[in-house]
Amino acid sequence: MALTLEQKIAEAQANLARLKDKARSEDTRQKIVVGAAVISQALRSQSLARRLLAILDNEIMRDHDKKAVAGLVDRLKSVTIEEGNPDAA
Repeated sequence: MALTLEQKIAEAQANLARLKDKARSEDTRQKIVVGAAVISQALRSQSLARRLLAILDNEIMRDHDKKAVAGLVDRLKSVTIEEGNPDAA
């Protein structure tokens, strides 16, 4: 049986919605992978830790987002403190 025009439109819209969901999933996965790599390196590099702290300070505005990364911020700050020089951060 042939599909009506409305059925074809609905099918196309459903397909578009699936493709958009797939694109969002891929984007989210990329952010997770890149974020994990950057965090891993920043926890081993004072200069990168300082840069990431500056980025987070400039980019994160909402209080609940700040709370979500508070533990990471503390860990990054500890990396920036040079041994014997707590004023280096």
